[in-house]
Amino acid sequence: MSVQQPASRLQGKTALVTGSTRGLGRTMAEWLAREGASVIVTGRAESDVHQAVTAIQELGVESFGITADLSRVSEAHKLAGEALSRVDQLDILVNNAGMSIIEDCWDVSDDNYEYQMNVNLRSPYILSQRAIRHMKEHGIAGRIVNISTIGVHRTHGDRAIYNIAKAGVEMMTTAMAYEVGPLGIRINCVAPGAMAQRPGQPEDPEAWARTAEHIPAGRIGNADDIAAAVTWFCLPESEFTTGQTLLVTGGHESHLRGG
Repeated sequence: MSVQQPASRLQGKTALVTGSTRGLGRTMAEWLAREGASVIVTGRAESDVHQAVTAIQELGVESFGITADLSRVSEAHKLAGEALSRVDQLDILVNNAGMSIIEDCWDVSDDNYEYQMNVNLRSPYILSQRAIRHMKEHGIAGRIVNISTIGVHRTHGDRAIYNIAKAGVEMMTTAMAYEVGPLGIRINCVAPGAMAQRPGQPEDPEAWARTAEHIPAGRIGNADDIAAAVTWFCLPESEFTTGQTLLVTGGHESHLRGG
């Protein structure tokens, strides 16, 4: 297999992408690698991490992996500590890892609440905090990109805790961006809409077609749509943009707004 030569806009940069062994996170990691960034892969399963690292190295950049279960606060700190100890500098953090438990709001247990809040909000906060300290100490004009959901703007009916946590992610984006802007650090957020082929979900083209009827762009989104937005927030061209949440939804929320 021939090795593809990466582009140069992120040459010399190092990116940590959480939840990057598959799905949206894997695609984000590959897009950043194609722009020349070295990539730190994370995931819960060591075999998945190894496979993703190998694939990204074949794109012509350096990559290594760290296993972490971000439902545990201690694991978020461990991930940050190990990542920062293994690189000279961290330039990009993408807080992609996320999950939801589908259930009625009145049935959510304390354990399920804590699990979802830890994965979707608390761990991203910890990782962002540790990354900001590192960037501040080393004078790095870094980038942090958080991942939210259309559910913050037009709620899912059975994912209350997920939507609440992601709303927190969007406010975290705004609050942190305001504080660190003078340091040259830019923090933004991407909110995906309806996505095809979500990890763990069966393929259902008929359901996608029905959903696409309500999307002005005329189709369901895909991983490349999200990775393109994430990558732009990491490029020099986006230097004057910070504290923003970009909805990458094909205009889906405009239909929901209209009923």
